Amino acid sequence: MSTSAFRLAVPVAAATAIFLLDLLTPNGLAIPVLYAISLLIALRWTSDAVVLTLAVICSVLTVVGAIIASSSGDSFGPVVINRALALVIIWGVSIALLQRGTARAGQAAAEAGRLHAEDFFRMAVESAPTGMLVVNEKGTIELVNEQIERQFGYQRNELIGRSVEILVPERHRGQHPENRARFLAHPESRPMGRGRDLFGLRKDGSEFPVEIGLNPIRMGDALRVLAVVVDITERKMIQERLHKTERLAELGTLASGMAHEIGTPMNVILGRAEYLMHRTSDEATRKGLSTIVTQVERITKVMNQLLAVARRRPTERRAVNLGQTIENNLEMVQERLARHKIQVEIAFSDSIPIILADADHMTQVFLNLIMNAIHAMPEGGVLRVGLARADGQARITVADTGHGIPPEDLPKIFDAFFTTKETGKGTGLGLTVVKGIIEEHGGTIRAESEPGHGTTFTITLPLEGSSP
Repeated sequence: MSTSAFRLAVPVAAATAIFLLDLLTPNGLAIPVLYAISLLIALRWTSDAVVLTLAVICSVLTVVGAIIASSSGDSFGPVVINRALALVIIWGVSIALLQRGTARAGQAAAEAGRLHAEDFFRMAVESAPTGMLVVNEKGTIELVNEQIERQFGYQRNELIGRSVEILVPERHRGQHPENRARFLAHPESRPMGRGRDLFGLRKDGSEFPVEIGLNPIRMGDALRVLAVVVDITERKMIQERLHKTERLAELGTLASGMAHEIGTPMNVILGRAEYLMHRTSDEATRKGLSTIVTQVERITKVMNQLLAVARRRPTERRAVNLGQTIENNLEMVQERLARHKIQVEIAFSDSIPIILADADHMTQVFLNLIMNAIHAMPEGGVLRVGLARADGQARITVADTGHGIPPEDLPKIFDAFFTTKETGKGTGLGLTVVKGIIEEHGGTIRAESEPGHGTTFTITLPLEGSSP
C-alpha cells in the first residue's frame, strides 16, 4: 500500500467505525459529531487533498446516516439537528486543518529559504578571493574559507570552534576582547584601511600586515561578525620600494648640487695639499698634509658613491668573462689580502659563464664585495669565490670567514646609508650600489650570514643570449 493510500485509509476506517456506531445507537445521541475524530487523526498529515477527501467522506456518511435514521421511523427533529451539527463540526475542523497546513507550508518555505540563503552565503564566503571568517558574539570562529587557511597556515578544523584571538599577535591579544565588545555594542560596517596598522599571527608564529573589514550580520536571532582579511605584505613592500625611490630621487638632486658646490673646492684643496707635501721637508707638516689628503679623498669617494646611487651612468653592455673579471679584481687587492693574512680559494667551473654586461659595473660589484670581505676579517681568514652555471644562469658566490652580520641587521644591509662598520669607516652606500647594478642587469643578489662564522653573498646573472 502506498503512503498516500495509507494516510487516507486510517482516518476513513475511523469514519466507517463511527458510521456503524451511529446506526447501532439511539438517535438521540450526537454520534455524527464524532466524525471530527477521523479528521483529527489526519492532523499528523499536512496534505490538503487528504483533509478534503476525508471531509467529503464524513459528510456523505453523515447524510446517509440521516436518511437511514429517517426511514427507520426515528424522530426527524433530532436526526436533522445531530447531522447538521456534525456537518458544521466536520467542515469547521477541516477548514482549521487546511489553514494549519497552509501555515506549515509557509513555515517550511521560509525555513527552506533560510537554509538556501545560508548555503548561498557559505558558498559566497568560500569562493571569495580574499580571506573571510565568521565569528559569533563570544569571539568563537564558526566559518572560515580556503583563503584564511592559506594566509594563516591552519587547517579548517583547527580554527572552527576556537577563539579568534588565536589569529591575533600576542602583544595585541589582551585588548582584543574589549575591542570586540565595543564593536558588538555598536555594530556597523567598518571598511578596510581605517585605523591603526594591523597584523595577523600565522600558525608558525610569524606575523604579516593585514587590512580587516568588519560587517555585522544577522543569522537567525544571533549577531555574527563577518571579517574580511587581506594580506597587504606585497603592498607594504611596494610602498617601501616607492619610498626608497623617492629618497634616492631626492638624494640625486642633493648629490648633483653637492658635487658642483663641494667638488670643485675639494679638488683645489686636494691639489694644494699634494703640492705642499712635495715642497716641505718638515715631517710634522707632511703628516698633517697627508691627513688632509686622506680626508679629502674620503669626501670625494662619498660624493662619487652618492652620484652612483642617484644617477648611475647608462650601461655599455658587451660580452664579459666573469672569471677574468673576478681574477683582475683579486689581483688589484692582492697586497691588502696578504697584509691581512687572508687566503683566497677560487672555485670556477670548467665552463666559465659569459654574460652580457657592463665590465666597469661588474668590476665595481666584485671589488666592493671583496673589500667588504677584507674588512670583515681583520685578523685573517679565508675568502672563497665561486663561479658556475646554475639553472641557465651564472651564479657567483663571495664568502668570507669573518665576524658575520647580526640577524636583525641582515634584511637592511642593502638599504642606503645602513652600515655595520664603525663610524667614519663606511658610508652605507656600497651594497646599495651593488644591488642596483645587479638588478639593472636582470640579476639577483642575496646575503646569508651567521655571526662568528662569516657571510656569503650569492649573485645570479642571465647568461649571454638570454633576456635580462
